[in-house]
Amino acid sequence: MCGIAGFNWNNAEQIRQMTGILCHRGPDDEGFYCDERVCLGHRRLSIIDTSTRGHQPMAFEGLQIVYNGEVYNYRQLRTELESAGYRFHSDTDTEVVLLSYHRWGLDCVNRFNGMWAFCIYDANKRTLFLSRDRFGVKPLYYYFDGQRFIFASELKALRPIAGNLRTNNTAVNYFFYQKYIGADMTIFENCSKLRPSENLVFDLAKKQIHKSIYFTLPDAVEQHRGRDLTERLDEVEGLVSDAVTKRLIADVPVGSFLSGGLDSSVISAMIARQRRDFQTFSIGFEDDSYDEVPFSRIAAEHIHTRHHVEYLKIDEPLIERVIRQMDEPLGDASVLPTALLSQMTRRHVTVCLSGDAGDEVFGGYDSYLAHQLARFIPAGLVRMSRPLAAMLPPSEKKLHLAFKMQKFAGDYHPDPGRRHLDWMAAFTDRDRRALLGDNFIPAEDFMGPLGSGGLTGMQLNDFQRYLPEDILKKVDTASMMHSLEVRTPFLDYRLVPLVLSLPDRYKIRYLRTKRLLKDIAAGLLPGEIVHRKKRGFTVPVSAWLRKSPLIRQFITDREFYGHGLVNYDYAARLLAEHIHKSRDNARKLWLIFVFNYWRHTADRR
Repeated sequence: MCGIAGFNWNNAEQIRQMTGILCHRGPDDEGFYCDERVCLGHRRLSIIDTSTRGHQPMAFEGLQIVYNGEVYNYRQLRTELESAGYRFHSDTDTEVVLLSYHRWGLDCVNRFNGMWAFCIYDANKRTLFLSRDRFGVKPLYYYFDGQRFIFASELKALRPIAGNLRTNNTAVNYFFYQKYIGADMTIFENCSKLRPSENLVFDLAKKQIHKSIYFTLPDAVEQHRGRDLTERLDEVEGLVSDAVTKRLIADVPVGSFLSGGLDSSVISAMIARQRRDFQTFSIGFEDDSYDEVPFSRIAAEHIHTRHHVEYLKIDEPLIERVIRQMDEPLGDASVLPTALLSQMTRRHVTVCLSGDAGDEVFGGYDSYLAHQLARFIPAGLVRMSRPLAAMLPPSEKKLHLAFKMQKFAGDYHPDPGRRHLDWMAAFTDRDRRALLGDNFIPAEDFMGPLGSGGLTGMQLNDFQRYLPEDILKKVDTASMMHSLEVRTPFLDYRLVPLVLSLPDRYKIRYLRTKRLLKDIAAGLLPGEIVHRKKRGFTVPVSAWLRKSPLIRQFITDREFYGHGLVNYDYAARLLAEHIHKSRDNARKLWLIFVFNYWRHTADRR
């Protein structure tokens, strides 16, 4: 994977400054292109054709490209381009992307199967063409003030060039509601991100932005629904297998994460059928309720991989290092073990496959199950149960029953779309008003359309918001810290709409989540892996809040509230309740800590 950057003027020193900030994304090479109109910069992590022929920016007939990603069907596209008379000088997918644009223009992205964020400078048309992959695996940020247009793989690379940036209060509200910043917003005003499936063309002469969406998931789902059900079901396993095979293409060592959960185990098992002595990776924790190493060992022994396991400690230096790496506040604490896993994995391989998006595609989240249950429980009964649920004692164990019951009853909303978001939320509107005071903005003012109800509606909602801006952003941040490329087979664009088009009973049936994937897994894995309860990749935040001086300091010291965005007295009350175990406020307090620490250190960068 790589890092890209650029802007619409000529300044060689500034483009070098930007790519220097991105060096962890591409430690193998760097390159620059400048003319009177633009500067482009690139940091390379060599994956396919590791020779100097893959150096970027790469040129072809008035075009220059800086590219971050992998197009897995590049060989087929190359053959098609060669038939049309094109000649290649490297074995890279970068050159295929560049020549595809020359051949098909902006429509080239519809032919790509992969993950990408790139910019193509077209000197003849005097444009910059930016694109992000269908599901937002790879990030791409930009700044525009009416005159200056700047883009980069990471928000932090924009800041020294853009100058002083004001905090976006709507983004702050979004963060404290969903623990990430969604839509096209960033934490700073005038800074945006390309949405998944979005193209952007910047007219260098007129200094205007034109954006368009080239792939719409709901439409793709509807197209599949018109097909025969048996035919669709028969295709799924073959598509998963083919998606895995395509993501093994590399000229460097490739491995796979293997937690022992269903998703990563299915991916690893399919790889093991194709490759002998394949390497898999897992980390463990001392707390048994969070440790999944025993399950990862069972899976590895069954599929015969060379399994690497390390018991690693999440300490304060790691917490500080990871939050400093963040472009903007991200409240998903699982970024910490993901960073440790990536660090350990990178010592052995350069590319790693993961089971990310298995829950969104096949219907694995507890919130999906709760949504199915909520259809049969009268709203009045839920309201009556709230006082009883609130009396349940808190626990430091992972995803304990009391927490689930309190979320179900306490954050029950009559609208299914809003209910799903409130169940996922750390601070609902009621609590966020107390936290942010005059800075509070109601969720309906910034969340946009919530889509239709139903299980598929919940999944589409997560594909629009939670998956790209939390899960995929977390993995990109953690893996790129250690120059590790992570690939996600479950996000093959052929597979996702096909599975989402299936009736609910193939996702959740009789309280059994991910029914179809479990049926596939039954032919690959032992029953204790296939039918184990979902645990997720989380960490003991509740215990840390009681033990960590660093976390406590950034919640209790008034000096860290100088930004004026968060109510100190309310935060202190949340911490007191948590310390005395009268209420589990771990998720809320973690967000306050992350925001205060990120803001404090970001202001000093």
